[in-house]
Amino acid sequence: MVRADFVTGIALICLSLYVIFESWRMPRLEHLKVHPLSVPGIVPAFIAMVLLLFGIVLVIRSIRRGGHHLGFSYVGFRRTLSNPNHQRLLITAILCIGYAGFIIGILPYWLATGLFTFVFITIFEWEREMSVARQRKCLISAALIAILSSAAITLVFERLFLVTLP
Repeated sequence: MVRADFVTGIALICLSLYVIFESWRMPRLEHLKVHPLSVPGIVPAFIAMVLLLFGIVLVIRSIRRGGHHLGFSYVGFRRTLSNPNHQRLLITAILCIGYAGFIIGILPYWLATGLFTFVFITIFEWEREMSVARQRKCLISAALIAILSSAAITLVFERLFLVTLP
């Protein structure tokens, strides 16, 4: 667990620094005479600072316990990838990186979010031996959730939080 804490701490530190940087770059809405403490980047930056603190604590605790000695090996890597939980985590990471790193900016935000949600739900709810009726139900429910969540997220951020979405 100390190795996992070390890797998780490093990932949290990197993610937090990136979010803090991007929060700083968000529009400040001076032209709307918005109070400086209500700009869109405040909440993400605050959460990122808390995660940065927790990441630093995780790394320090892990180093004290020897978790920074990762000991990579081919056999260990294969064993890690054969674990179904790790496979699900890898699929989740690939989907999230594909969504945030590639699809956003190419497609309109609402469409990218809807497609991501639909694909994510479909991948993780699909079973090999599903009947045709269950397959249809899975696809319909994934589509409904994707449409509703995409619309709700887009409306809340654009109208309520005044965040310009990509």
